[in-house]
Amino acid sequence: MDFSPIILPKDSHKITPAIAIFGGGGKTSLLYRFGKDLSAKYQKILLTSIVKAGPSPYYQIHFVHPNKSILNLFDKDNPLYIMKEKVRDDKYIGFESGELKPWLNEIDICLFEADGARDLPLKAHHQYDPALPSYTTQAIIVIGADAINTKLSDGKIHRSSLFKEMWHINTDTLIDIKLITKVTTSKKGYLTKIHDSIEKTYFINKADAFPHNAQQLAESISHKKCGSVYVGSVTNKWWKKVS
Repeated sequence: MDFSPIILPKDSHKITPAIAIFGGGGKTSLLYRFGKDLSAKYQKILLTSIVKAGPSPYYQIHFVHPNKSILNLFDKDNPLYIMKEKVRDDKYIGFESGELKPWLNEIDICLFEADGARDLPLKAHHQYDPALPSYTTQAIIVIGADAINTKLSDGKIHRSSLFKEMWHINTDTLIDIKLITKVTTSKKGYLTKIHDSIEKTYFINKADAFPHNAQQLAESISHKKCGSVYVGSVTNKWWKKVS
């Protein structure tokens, strides 16, 4: 199933879409899926990150110096995946938001990972985590349905100690739909990193394994009217719009 309708720009002739993949629970896999589907429609799809990342099993990663044109790299690769520096075999450094911005003039669509979650479905954001760049046109906020109705002791939360402190819960508190909705739609939570002007799209991943919980969470988030809401499975390549 083609994932590109979730993010296909309405006014691509006016501004280059810069789409942040944010949150937890399948961000990197979703980045790859968007890249594959969009590259069938556009000639210059850029994949990158403003945080650290690891190697890709699907795409060659090019290490590019900021301020250098990337146009020639599209001769062989679309989507094109770039990072700034390789620290070790499993750790790459992404770009500062200001370094990424000039390339928007050379491409059709940019998709970038905007935070890390250690492959976990939900997280707490530190104060020093980067906010989304001002030129971001859309934030895809990813939530793993496998976090629903777990406890901190189940190990589903990135930065569990900080999460416990921020939301005033204990180790055995049920992380239910009400709490996850609050975390992902409030200015105290995820939206502290996303400016009001940025279009927000929620994607509840792993809905194949947790269909009832995913649907309930999607409906709860949709009631907050923060943005469009989808459920689906990146692994099994399907999605549906809830609101």
